[in-house]
This record gives sequence, structure tokens and C-alpha cells, in this order.
Amino acid sequence: MRLTRQPLALSFSGAVGLASLLTLFEASTPGLSFWVLGLALYWLVLAVAWAWLSGRWAGSSWRFVPLALVVGTVLLVAVDAPLHARFALSEPSMERYARSVRSDHAGHRWWGLYRVDEVEKIHGGARFMVTSLTLDWKSYGFAYSPGRAPDPAEGRYEHFTGPWYIWTDGP
Repeated sequence: MRLTRQPLALSFSGAVGLASLLTLFEASTPGLSFWVLGLALYWLVLAVAWAWLSGRWAGSSWRFVPLALVVGTVLLVAVDAPLHARFALSEPSMERYARSVRSDHAGHRWWGLYRVDEVEKIHGGARFMVTSLTLDWKSYGFAYSPGRAPDPAEGRYEHFTGPWYIWTDGP
């Protein structure tokens, strides 16, 4: 089977691949941003298109490509692989900066693979806001606190890995 005989299947697989990449990118930060609503709508359109196209693809091996992309995306998101992978690649840069931060720093800089909106010094470390204006009106980020768990009076913290915590601020 040649690819040119099924351009619709190739285009649809590309659209599902794009949705998968965008989903993995969204899942690589703590919290869900507002643009996840648009992403959900995109997935809904793809599901409707899949239902319409499945009758046209009877007997075609192409129908398994989008299915494999969806299953792979769901499995990766279920085990938090995007968040852990992106953080692992960003950790050296963020830790180096967290050790040297002297006071509050207006962010809008990239530390590793995260665009950091704000960096704030906390007792024994620093915290980085990486997701703001989320669906639950909270801000999310990472806190670096090697000596002890961060003070709950400074925000809500959940242990992530090593001296790192996921930090939440908001209602």
C-alpha cells in the first residue's frame, strides 16, 4: 500500500499526532492551563472524524496508526511521564539558579525547558511559578527546598522528587 493512495488517512494520523504532542506538552507542567479546553475540543472533533472515517477505512491498516497514538498518549499521561521527563531535563538549570537566588526575581525567563513567570526565594531554597491562570484559578510551580519540607504557611506543597516539591498557590 502506498501512502499517496490514502492521503485522508495520512492527514488524519498527522492530526492525531499533533493532538498527542500538544497533550503531552500540556501534561508536562503541573496544573492544567486554560488552553486545555481548546485541546479537549480538538480531541472531540478528532473522535467524531474517527467515527465518520472508520467506515471508509474498513480493512485498512491505517486505522491502527491513530489508535496507537491515542493509546500511547493515554499511557504516558497516566504515568506522568511527560512531567517527569521535562522536569528531569530542566532540573540542573533550575537547581543551579535556586541555589544562587538572593531575592524575588521577576521571571519571564526559561530555566531548562520551563518558562518561569516568577522566582521567589523561600527559607532554604526557591520556588518557580511555571503555570499560571489554570482551570482552578491557581498558580503552580516547583519549589526547591533541600534542607527541609517548605513551610505550609508559604503555600501548598506536595513532594515531587528529591528536594523538589510541586507548589500550588491560589483559592
